Amino acid sequence: MARDPALETAVMDVLWESDTHLSPAEVRKQLEVDRAYTTVMTVLVRLWNKGLLERVKQGKAYVYRPIVDRDAVLAANMIDLVERAGEAGPVLARFAAHLDPAEREHLARLLKDH
Repeated sequence: MARDPALETAVMDVLWESDTHLSPAEVRKQLEVDRAYTTVMTVLVRLWNKGLLERVKQGKAYVYRPIVDRDAVLAANMIDLVERAGEAGPVLARFAAHLDPAEREHLARLLKDH
């Protein structure tokens, strides 16, 4: 199965919204898109292999919960995109152009502090 970043994000969203470990069947049931059980299970295993999920044996199956927060994952995705661009300047300029003035001001403060 080819990597599906949108499905990975959807699975993580389901897990972030839960306050407990979820089985693949529970994740599948809460997804807004209909996917095969085996597809959801494969995505969960991939996310676990990436170090994003905790996996606990419950009966004969595993249940999963996130061990990283949403902000950390989104920041890592942003870093990956900027690095893949090669030259970060144009990408960052377009990103900044889409921010509202308060967000730009906040970003400027963050950059100044670092």
